[in-house]
Amino acid sequence: MTTTTDETTADRFGLTADRPRRSSGLAGLARKGKGAAAKEAGADGSALTLESIPDPTVHADPGQPLTDDDLKDFTVCESAVRSHHASYWLTGKALDAIARRHLYRAQYATFDALLEDWDVSLADSSRMRRGWPLAARLLPDVPKLTRSHVEALLPIVERYGVEAAATLHRLLRENLPKVTAKAITEVVRELPGPQNGADPVGQLQEQAEKVLTDPDQETNDEEPADDAALRQAVTRRARQLADDLKRGRIPARELNRTLAEAFADPDDTRVYAALLRWMRDHSHAPE
Repeated sequence: MTTTTDETTADRFGLTADRPRRSSGLAGLARKGKGAAAKEAGADGSALTLESIPDPTVHADPGQPLTDDDLKDFTVCESAVRSHHASYWLTGKALDAIARRHLYRAQYATFDALLEDWDVSLADSSRMRRGWPLAARLLPDVPKLTRSHVEALLPIVERYGVEAAATLHRLLRENLPKVTAKAITEVVRELPGPQNGADPVGQLQEQAEKVLTDPDQETNDEEPADDAALRQAVTRRARQLADDLKRGRIPARELNRTLAEAFADPDDTRVYAALLRWMRDHSHAPE
């Protein structure tokens, strides 16, 4: 797996091999790795991958002692979390396995106690645990997947599911010149939410396609040619505006509201004056 310096757990955890229990915390990061060139190494020196992290969903009875296999799995998970080069998703799956299977119970009374000892905040743990299934789903198609994309899609995972979130990311890759976390957040904010009883993936795809194509700006068969041409011109100019602002897109509703606010602004009359001049220059002679 390829990782980058700014997207690895080395930027989040300072956990060293010579301090097997207590880490140096988020504020005192130790950066010994070589960024993208470093491999995620397990306790036995083998490379860590998402597949090598123990399955969080294996049945566990917290009332029974840990088996030899459980202890081995805990060691692998601890290596992933403590590794300088473990990626965000490896750490998330490892923490998820530890929490769900109660692998901590031989050394800690609670999962929260483990997090405190390893200097992992509950919020970070929650985001990583929720994010790794989506990362596992996206990585085959997006090898350079970034943490910011995964975190921006977490509201979709919670509301629609992992497959729907992967579908949204695919639609964004197909429709936007560049997918950014900000662009994802803007689209997520516009989605109305799932309806009970409907297929969440199909529902998400239909809703997202409407948002991405601005259906309120689409033409129909009865629309005059001049109006259709104007709508297309507005769409092109809105895309240009988005590019100039370094944004993925600007929804029609946002554009219309911004224009209205600028036109009505009593303290800044530039838009009003510009529109007045434009209307005078382009006014048609009376028939």
